[in-house]
Amino acid sequence: MKKFFFDTEFTGLHQQSTMISLALVAETGEEFYAEFTDYAISQTNEWINKHVVQQLFLNENNCCTTFNKYYIKSDKNTIKQAIETWLQQFGVVKDDKNNIIPNIQIWADVPHWDWVLFCELFGGAFDIPKTIHYMPMDLATLLFANNIDINTVRHEMVDTSNIPSHIMQHNALYDAHIVKLVIEKILSNGK
Repeated sequence: MKKFFFDTEFTGLHQQSTMISLALVAETGEEFYAEFTDYAISQTNEWINKHVVQQLFLNENNCCTTFNKYYIKSDKNTIKQAIETWLQQFGVVKDDKNNIIPNIQIWADVPHWDWVLFCELFGGAFDIPKTIHYMPMDLATLLFANNIDINTVRHEMVDTSNIPSHIMQHNALYDAHIVKLVIEKILSNGK
């Protein structure tokens, strides 16, 4: 299975929360990054505005679709369709009865809220793209299983010099890159 590293930013820890941004970074380096134009602004607070909303960077001049980057700023329906389109480049695996077998494994840091919001973007857990395995993997659990303090500041565990300087902590793309770097370090036995 291909590993994809995932993060979202959203309007709060409550049932009506809406996504502000979403990022997927493939283990091979391809990036999908989206900023939602239809998140519930009324649900944001001072902390979210300062640490999340101010970290958004897309505008009409820097949304792009290239070989390895897909950046979009739009509403949730358009972003859902864009994710489905972006995922096509990673192919489909089928069994001998022509059923699609999930070939993408999602990794995130404490993905409980992120995963529910991601599934809801597609209409629920049964409607996510068939190429994505239904069960996300959790960085915090991986830390715990490797006797690493789960409260360790993630970006202090890795070299962040290759992450673009225009993105910072609490931006979904930055955080997805951090998840990727930390997981790769742990899985390569480089605690």
